[in-house]
Amino acid sequence: MATENRLFRLITFGCKVNQCDTAGMARELTGLGWSAAAPGADPDLVIVNTCTVTARADQQARQAIRRLAREHPETPLWVTGCYGQRAPAEVAALPGVQAVFGNQEKGRLGHLLSDYPGHLLVEAASPSTLMGEGWGGGENINPPPPSPLPPGEGEEVISEKKSLNVGEPFKGLRRLVGTFSSHPPFQAWEVHQTPGHTRAWLKIQEGCNHQCRYCIVPKVRGPRRSLDPAAVLAAFHKLAALGYREVVLTGVDLGQYGLDHSPAGSLAALVRRLTKKTWPFRVRLSSLEPMMVTPELLDELAAWRDFCPHFHLPLQSGAAPVLAAMGRPYGPEEFRDLVQEISRRFPGAGLGLDVLVGFPGESAADFEATRTLVAELPVTYLHVFPYSPRPGTPAADLPPLPGNLVQARARIMRELGQAQKEKFLEAQLGQVREVLVEGPAEPEGWLQGLSDHYLRVTFPGPPALRNRRVMVRFDRRQGEVLVGEAVGEP
Repeated sequence: MATENRLFRLITFGCKVNQCDTAGMARELTGLGWSAAAPGADPDLVIVNTCTVTARADQQARQAIRRLAREHPETPLWVTGCYGQRAPAEVAALPGVQAVFGNQEKGRLGHLLSDYPGHLLVEAASPSTLMGEGWGGGENINPPPPSPLPPGEGEEVISEKKSLNVGEPFKGLRRLVGTFSSHPPFQAWEVHQTPGHTRAWLKIQEGCNHQCRYCIVPKVRGPRRSLDPAAVLAAFHKLAALGYREVVLTGVDLGQYGLDHSPAGSLAALVRRLTKKTWPFRVRLSSLEPMMVTPELLDELAAWRDFCPHFHLPLQSGAAPVLAAMGRPYGPEEFRDLVQEISRRFPGAGLGLDVLVGFPGESAADFEATRTLVAELPVTYLHVFPYSPRPGTPAADLPPLPGNLVQARARIMRELGQAQKEKFLEAQLGQVREVLVEGPAEPEGWLQGLSDHYLRVTFPGPPALRNRRVMVRFDRRQGEVLVGEAVGEP
């Protein structure tokens, strides 16, 4: 298909894995001759990559989709990601949506574009669900829009010459959302350079085999699967050649890396293999489930000179009864011991936690146990989530706590997180840490960057230091930004 001057716009919600997927889709589109639409330009295709981890994530996606439909009424609007995977009919009922495709189809954009009726210019057609290859030949569907959503405003269907407001849900729609097989393939994205970026995200793991009772992720991301270690090594070589100075290894459950391989591997074994070579960049890990942080992994990370001492751990609750009800395979004391071991081996490490408040059955004593545990830990920041039931999960059928109580607990926990962050920032004054310089800052002659332990930093220096790793002494702070002076190189 001809793609001269075709413009796309990609909007992303949710986790770093979703951001990696969006970058991969952008790369695939540019490889097909498309270009990213500049701000204010009218694109020929809009794709929204959604999240569904909370009810709030669904709401944000719906709001964005409605806004985009108003902004670009004559542009095909496609939706993918976890919300589209979980509830394709619900998403398809939103105004302006002309196609919904699942997470497994993100790597087949070229196929989807060439197969789409009218080569992306959609003609009014019978609704269908894809069953197999391409967009056609599926079972006809026409379910009513789900009642919790506001009434639709009619779908804009694009023909080759004009736009038709057909006013009927699902008319002209195509859906491609399948279930996951027991051994789905790993979607590996081509490594490439993103202009203006000094840090690269590399997805090496996908899916999850844990069965936490509140979590929808295994249903929308499928079972665990991993990139082959040789492919990870090849990606590292390419990222080094592209000039990156930080690489972030990410996955849906990064700690499950390699467990699907035959023979089974591990994240620790991968790290051991990567450390056999010296790289020009430092390496950071995204979120790790606490039960997957093994002594062997900590041994390998502690021996890796270029590892960024920054850990993000989903605690969820500090109360043993709540953790058991959630299906989390550890207790508060085990979590405390893990954090203490991390602090011992990585002095001054950055530590972020996820906390889920208001889970059904959480008592005042349970919440206080969580608050007390978090207050005792050397926490850099908190991500606080008020519990919201996810359809299709076991916890969705449990009687909920009052909404105002859940929100009040979330507010208390966020205030605690802010206090912990302030304490950590104050403790940095007088310290020297490695900072990756990302670019210029205000005022003129100043630079900004990210420390190895995940804090924002600014200091005076020449533009030539961009994309360099510099040692900086922190002298003061401006809000949550550390201000200092360069004192050398690592």
